Amino acid sequence: MRFRFTIFILLLLTSCGRDSAELPGKVVLFGIDAADRVVIERMAGRGELPHFARLMRDGVIATMLVEEPVFSPVVWTSELTGFRPDAHGITSFTRMADGKRVPVTSNLRARKSVWEIAGDEGVEVGVVGHWVTWPAEPVNGFLVSNYAFPPSPEYEKEWTPTTDWDSIGFRTYPADILDDFRSYAKNSPLVRTDEVPRASLLDTALKHYFEKDMANLNGGVRLFDEYDPRFLTIYMESIDFFQHRLWLLHEYYEFRKYDKDMAPLEVPEREPPASAWTEMGALVGDSYRLADRWLGILLERLDLSRDAIVIVSDHGFESFPPGTERHIGDDRRQVMPFWHSDRALLIAAGPPFRAGGAPDDPIRPEDVTPLVLHILGLAVGEDMDGEVPLRLLDPRFAEAFPVRTVTTYETGDEEREEVPIASPADDAMRAMLKSLGYLD
Repeated sequence: MRFRFTIFILLLLTSCGRDSAELPGKVVLFGIDAADRVVIERMAGRGELPHFARLMRDGVIATMLVEEPVFSPVVWTSELTGFRPDAHGITSFTRMADGKRVPVTSNLRARKSVWEIAGDEGVEVGVVGHWVTWPAEPVNGFLVSNYAFPPSPEYEKEWTPTTDWDSIGFRTYPADILDDFRSYAKNSPLVRTDEVPRASLLDTALKHYFEKDMANLNGGVRLFDEYDPRFLTIYMESIDFFQHRLWLLHEYYEFRKYDKDMAPLEVPEREPPASAWTEMGALVGDSYRLADRWLGILLERLDLSRDAIVIVSDHGFESFPPGTERHIGDDRRQVMPFWHSDRALLIAAGPPFRAGGAPDDPIRPEDVTPLVLHILGLAVGEDMDGEVPLRLLDPRFAEAFPVRTVTTYETGDEEREEVPIASPADDAMRAMLKSLGYLD
């Protein structure tokens, strides 16, 4: 009788442990610029993105609907503050100062970021590579700004003015981790450049964005290992640039190699360029495969039975009918055969999230920060434009942890400025934006 009673108690405890909800230990927010849901689902379905496929199977995927203008610094700042552009103040790539367009800088952000809020609430944070993070601001942890990785001399010679990047301060916080970041990226990489297929096909510009991501991810993940923050957000940019340069080649490659009836492509009416059937058409897919590899490296550092990961993009990519005109930057309207789509994505897995869920109704960029705060166990600002998308959550988690709110996290003590901070990198940054078509 005692034996049976013991077994009953053990089964009861096991059941309670399985069904009870807990806040995740670590939370990783992986930002992948321009990651397109159609491309990811297509490649994952062919077995080319096993880590994305795992998260979509075990977690939830949702479309994020983005309002115009679909510009990266604008959308990312909405995602990382919980506010719309008219509130957070980042409305384009540049702002006028002394008669020049100066790239937007972190002092212009008029609302607290998710890492500021979490840090102020006692959560240790790590931030790597995001838009509008220079000059690096003090955080409860570490921050690697979007100015931490300098272009190569070859890239500067071909694309931008030569810049004394070492003269630029506040590229990381604390300042002394810049050397560690560089050393990790160069001397102990988790992924080496020569391991990536077709890397030899990259021209100078493609190679720059590829190497920038390799530095941010190699260095950033090593800093994650060293500092062990509870919350990490890390940013990957190269997919966006590869799609800007190679989208039509990618579509022709997919169309020819895999499925000539694929509805999203709509390419038969266009005459393919002579180089469309070369390996260059596979480079966009390679950039997604690299993202999947990095996702796997992040997942090695997490236990999704107790940790959580959220993947977000700022827009997708799509082709347009011939003659379509788009607003593509601060001062340009242009006829474009392809450009940003207004459909970004969110993929999330871990204890807070539904398993195998795919809600029909989209979320919004400003919902990301409330979601992250909530799964960290923190309150959501009532003044935020976004809200926690409860339809993404496991009902047990949602019941155990109702959304808590606070009137605001904006204390009014922050001195937010109207004028961007000039730097020796401004000419180079303008040239980079011009190379992507954002500036004349």
